[in-house]
Amino acid sequence: MAETVQAQCGSCHKRFRLRADQLNREVRCPHCKTIVKIAQRSETASAAVGAFREMPAERRPAASSRPGAYSQAAMRNKNVGIAWLVLVVLGLIGAAIGLFVVFGRHGDELMPEIGARRTGPTFERDQVATTAPPDGAAPQGTGPAARGPDWKPPPDPIEVKVERILRGYKDETVTYAAGHVTNNTDDTVRSMKIVVDLFDKDEKPLGQAVAVILNIPPKYTVPLVAEWKHGQGVRARRWMISSYESNPPGIPRELPALQATDPWPKRDPNSVAPDGVVSAKVTNLGLVPVRDMDMVAILLDATGQIVGAARSGVTKEIQPKASEEVSIRWELCAGTLVQSTQVWVQPQF
Repeated sequence: MAETVQAQCGSCHKRFRLRADQLNREVRCPHCKTIVKIAQRSETASAAVGAFREMPAERRPAASSRPGAYSQAAMRNKNVGIAWLVLVVLGLIGAAIGLFVVFGRHGDELMPEIGARRTGPTFERDQVATTAPPDGAAPQGTGPAARGPDWKPPPDPIEVKVERILRGYKDETVTYAAGHVTNNTDDTVRSMKIVVDLFDKDEKPLGQAVAVILNIPPKYTVPLVAEWKHGQGVRARRWMISSYESNPPGIPRELPALQATDPWPKRDPNSVAPDGVVSAKVTNLGLVPVRDMDMVAILLDATGQIVGAARSGVTKEIQPKASEEVSIRWELCAGTLVQSTQVWVQPQF
């Protein structure tokens, strides 16, 4: 039977046995599964242990039966204790050298699931969070180390973003809060009411732009055009989304869904003002005809920046599963900058 020796893991500090030929080789701790390297005892330590094992039983030190007496047996016991202390110290030194060799040279290879980053003479190891908790809170622990360098909070179920305030459209009596709404859920949002507070340059409240959006599909982004009607000479400088509400009262839960495709803006060649028309192909996805619709559009330049908006009612009957071209006018916009448009059409309620 192969000779075995007792070793101690430098990671979990638990003892285990290994064959003598495994000394100075990388072995896996049977308790914590860490790969360690156990150094061989020095000749001095081995000689001390061998001498103690070969000593006859009757000559081994025994505790004195007389309290307070410092007998010859006690002296021998003291010498053996010193030998054991030397053995332990040498073993710890060997284990420390082995751990330094293993982790100092191969730490990144032994722990691929842990993000190891060199920060000077030491290693800083942080468990990287691969998924965020369902409620959006950070993983267990605090600070960047607990979340990982690439962790990002999950998006809100409904994201409402106002990107620009547009002034002076419709004879300068309507201000638009233009942006986008994203449904990040797996369900259709039947209806949503969005209210945007508007302020002047002195932070004085002016009014509220309101929009109601119907039938937002799952994982879908739609244009937002919230409208505020006012007198001439009014100009909003700042905005703040004050509220948005899913399925507000007063709106039917089930309304036919309309799909707008192939939207395009066209400058009016007969107008000296920067006016034009926004058109789209609209399909009735419901089971009943739709006649009265609301059409909203945001106008974009070549860089994708919002440069205009339009919103108007349309009367045109569209049979179930049929498609029709629907158009609305846009007015007082920098027509030469309009390169594309995003359109949303919904039935009136």
